[in-house]
Order: sequence, then C-alpha cells, then structure tokens
Amino acid sequence: MSTNYYTDCHSGHYTLINPGKYLPDLPPPVFKSSWEEKICIACDVNDFITRWGYEPFEISYYSPLYMKQSIYIPDVYVECRYANGVEQRYLLEIKPVAYSVLPKEPKAPGPNVKDTRRWDNYRKKKAAFDRKTMDVMVNYAKWEAAEQWCKAHNINWLILNEKNMHGLFDSKTVI
Repeated sequence: MSTNYYTDCHSGHYTLINPGKYLPDLPPPVFKSSWEEKICIACDVNDFITRWGYEPFEISYYSPLYMKQSIYIPDVYVECRYANGVEQRYLLEIKPVAYSVLPKEPKAPGPNVKDTRRWDNYRKKKAAFDRKTMDVMVNYAKWEAAEQWCKAHNINWLILNEKNMHGLFDSKTVI
C-alpha cells in the first residue's frame, strides 16, 4: 500500500476549454492535485501545444514492491509546435520532490535504552521510512521504464515537481 505524501489533496474533473486539442480516444481528465489541474489548463490554453492527453497510455515496468511486471500510467502527453516550426513531443510526470528523494533513515535508540516509548516511536518512524523508501524505489522503476520508452519513441521525458514547475502556467510559456 502506498502512502500519499501530497499535502495538496485537490482533485476533480477538468472541463476542456479547447476539446479539439485533446486526444480523442481518452476520457476527459480527472486531476489528482492542483498541480495536475494547472498542467491541464496550461496544456489546454497554450498556443504552442497542438495535442495533449491526460493519463494517455500504459508503460510496463518491473515493480520492486510486487517483484513482477506492473503497469505505469504517466500523467500527461503533449505535442508542441513552436513559433519556429519545430515540433516536439513530451511525456510528463507530476510528482512532489518527496516522491523522488530517498528519506533519511531514523536512528535507533542505543542498545541500553529501556524506555519503551522511545522504541515504539523509533518503530513507527522506521515503518514510515520503509514505506516511503519503497514508494521512491517504485517511482524510480516506473521512471526508468518511461525514460526508455520515450527514447524508443523519440519523446522527451520530464518529471515536474514544485522546484521546476515555476512559470509553466502562463498560457504563453513553452513547456
């Protein structure tokens, strides 16, 4: 079971402004965070984006959690045509940095510590550390598979987070 590290629990159905730009075989977007909603808006209104889709397709990857092949669905696919005529395709994953950085392991109380509260607290912190570590490792596996898939299909792979998303939400900004 995966823990949600988002502090943003904003979700909902996105109403397309320019439905002709949205990939026709996909259901309308159901965003899971305000970041995803902002990306939907940016894709929908940005003049350089000619086509886009939310959760566009599946990519197979080997899950270190389940120790078998699993399915990863990236967040957004985008096709752009820039003012100079250059066309680019992007596959975007939108995740907080916390999902991509291994946590710091909690320090166990010393072997002579008899205080059960300190040991209980350590066990809780260690269990949270183990869960978060596995979440990050699963993301690494997904993202490696997506990167390889993108290379094979001549698509640019980007992971967007709170540290690198600034400026993307202006309708004239080029992804």
